[in-house]
Amino acid sequence: MLTPSGVHAAHIGHGITAVLAVRTGSWVWLDEVSVRIWQAALAGTVSELEDELVAQGYAREQVREAVEASMGTLRAHRLVEDTMAARRTRRSRRGRRAVVA
Repeated sequence: MLTPSGVHAAHIGHGITAVLAVRTGSWVWLDEVSVRIWQAALAGTVSELEDELVAQGYAREQVREAVEASMGTLRAHRLVEDTMAARRTRRSRRGRRAVVA
C-alpha cells in the first residue's frame, strides 16, 4: 500500500483501513472503495480506476461523484497533496490519456 510520509495506515478487518494523518492528528476510517480511490490518487491513476468501475457496470456520473466526494475527504484530512488531488485526466482527440494539472 502506498502511504505518504507522515501517514500511518493499517487494515483493521471487515474491509476497513484506519489511517492516521500525523500532521493533523486526525484518524480516518476508509472502506475498500475509498482505499482504492486513495491509492489511485497517490499513484496518479484515478482515471484508470474510474474506467475500471464503469466497466464493472457503474454509471460514469455516479463514479465521478463518488470519487470527488472521497477526494474531498482525503484532501480535508491531508491524506493527498493538493497538487495530486487536483490532477485530472482526460481523453485527447486521439483517445490517449493526457494528464492535466
